[in-house]
Amino acid sequence: MKHDLHIDGIAYRLRPVTLCDAQFIIDLRLEDQDRNKFINRISSDLESQKDWLERYFEREGDYYFVVENKLNGDPEGLVGIYDLENSKAEWGRWVIKKGSLATTECLDLLFKIAFNTLEIDELYCRTICDNVRVVSLHDSLPQLKRGVLTSQIELNGGNYDVVEHYTTPKHYSEKIERSLERKATLIFQRNLRSLIGKLEFHHIGLATSSIEEEFKLYRFLGYEREGTQFEDHEQGIKGQFIIASGQPRIELLENLKDSGTLDTWLKNRVKMYHFAYKTANIEEAINILNRNRIRIVSPLKMSSYFKKRICFFMLSPGFLLELIED
Repeated sequence: MKHDLHIDGIAYRLRPVTLCDAQFIIDLRLEDQDRNKFINRISSDLESQKDWLERYFEREGDYYFVVENKLNGDPEGLVGIYDLENSKAEWGRWVIKKGSLATTECLDLLFKIAFNTLEIDELYCRTICDNVRVVSLHDSLPQLKRGVLTSQIELNGGNYDVVEHYTTPKHYSEKIERSLERKATLIFQRNLRSLIGKLEFHHIGLATSSIEEEFKLYRFLGYEREGTQFEDHEQGIKGQFIIASGQPRIELLENLKDSGTLDTWLKNRVKMYHFAYKTANIEEAINILNRNRIRIVSPLKMSSYFKKRICFFMLSPGFLLELIED
């Protein structure tokens, strides 16, 4: 059916399949002949695939998704929820591109849409018994197992026994969700490193009305100056880095005379001004943030302190992310 359900994870998103995805569906499903023996054969004819999609758009209770990489915008898989009846639905049409790391987060996002958005009471799947690798994956999540159903699926001229697994909202939240989210975070970090290298935490920026008065307080916590104070007239601030063993580096910031850069934060008594990270590929990092609809508020410019380019993004109201070219 034509639906508008979207869900974003940390590394991947699910979005509705469109007619423009027809060629991707063909390429993906024909990519691996060994895997194809466990899914329905499809034609390589583009018009035939478009016809199938047009018929799918007319069906109710059928939600077909593309699994999309949030970092580069590329489609990497397909998955669907269908046969929705009496608050139960089957999920399947699950194909992930060879070499993709989308499997873990795809499953997590699928469960989230099923239980949190569609409010389904049970989501089940049926896997051909001979497809040992996928059966093992379902067991390891761990999904609940109903057992083997004999001669349940007719596929490419043969009848096959299937293993039926299922998940409920309670079982997902208690036994599956945290593990999948943790693994998805690790995969995101791996994907990010492959695109921009290491994203290295550098400092926390704090807004102050007086660097010197604030520094006196941090000395009680073991902090000392790192270098001398500096002024950045383009940003309208002066700053002082301070460090302490086993604690994060802090950049104390103060308005330059006649500057209002920090006024909003100071007026609202918000000390935390920004987090800063160093990256070797700052242009690609900017592209990734833009693709994820994170708004840039200060474009690339030369930092008077680092002698490297920096930029700022607004992550949420009143909180900034600074990127520093490494």
